[in-house]
Amino acid sequence: MTDTPIKVVARVIVAPGREAAFEQHASALCVATRAEDGCLAYHLHRNPGQQGVYVFVEDWASRRVWEEHMSGEALRIFNAGLPAGSIAQIEIHPLVEIA
Repeated sequence: MTDTPIKVVARVIVAPGREAAFEQHASALCVATRAEDGCLAYHLHRNPGQQGVYVFVEDWASRRVWEEHMSGEALRIFNAGLPAGSIAQIEIHPLVEIA
């Protein structure tokens, strides 16, 4: 089943006052990730009704390529550049379409 395309939804809550830094680093992450093999789409959204709430919506050719992304260079650079304590909470949901 690792060759089945997947969608990933990641909800991130950013600590107050850290939104600008997060958006800067997350924008660079999006650009780098879109260039990765197997990335079909990778977009970041802001919730206009809740300060500090962001959602990544991702489409991947397979779970295997998504897992490679999760341990890859783009995320390492993102995590290293983001100021400590910027992310208050994160939920990552890998999804397989059923209907």
